[in-house]
Amino acid sequence: MVIGYPLCLEGVAFRNHGIIGIYQQKEKIIVLHCAFGFGNPKQPAEDKRQPNYILLDVFSKDFKEHTKVHLCYYQESFISALDSELYEENGKLILNTKKYKGFTETIAKLFEVSDKGLVEIGPSPESVMEIYNDSKTYHFGNSEVYMHSPFVMACRDSSSGNMIWKTKIGAYLYTEVKEENGILYFGTDGNGGKFFAVDLSDGRIRYSYPTGGTSNFICYKEYVLLSDEKDKPILLNRKNGVLCKEIQFDDYRITAYQQMIVVEDKLYAIAYREDVIYAVSAELTEI
Repeated sequence: MVIGYPLCLEGVAFRNHGIIGIYQQKEKIIVLHCAFGFGNPKQPAEDKRQPNYILLDVFSKDFKEHTKVHLCYYQESFISALDSELYEENGKLILNTKKYKGFTETIAKLFEVSDKGLVEIGPSPESVMEIYNDSKTYHFGNSEVYMHSPFVMACRDSSSGNMIWKTKIGAYLYTEVKEENGILYFGTDGNGGKFFAVDLSDGRIRYSYPTGGTSNFICYKEYVLLSDEKDKPILLNRKNGVLCKEIQFDDYRITAYQQMIVVEDKLYAIAYREDVIYAVSAELTEI
């Protein structure tokens, strides 16, 4: 069964709408998103304030129960989904609306997030610059994996610094690099975009699967869950990259940032249908 809820605010038109993320919190599934709307048409031209919204949708795991709350700030600075972060601190979920140093001023506030609502708790701490996945160095034992150039992945010995291998992947690294049993898994975007499995020892490409761009993937049992070229969820055999199953997803399509989680054999994802953004639940049944 596929269930979708529109992520909107009744009676409010959004000028811009961004999804911060979809998460599990205890026995609930939560979605955090933000938006800014239109200013009051009667306000003076020099008044640049506009309504800024932080929105929280809370779902039961079966997606049969749904509640939503929101906060609104009327000011010039705005809220950026890309510059926000949710993390746990002292047993609480904290939303930081200014994680990175951007070019536009944001509201820069901290919020406590729970299935009961959103509570402002203070100003954001000093923000930091974002380090993108293709600029990181990934450490696996004595091996360091990194991007040698935009389309070339490399591995060096962490002790000597000597290069062990270089492999052309033909696109930009877009995901984190994960390792399991000596195999590296990662996704790329640009030039078509693919999902890769690469041998850590010698850089040999075990397989690549065309996706049109992979910005997220999930290792699920013996499979890899990801979005295909049609923006639909699929399961690949993790060992050989063979397509095992196309997940029933009705007429929804996963959004470009591929925000999705798996909880108890269910996929929860941010998706769209026509021009509306949804939170969607879909079954991951056994093959």
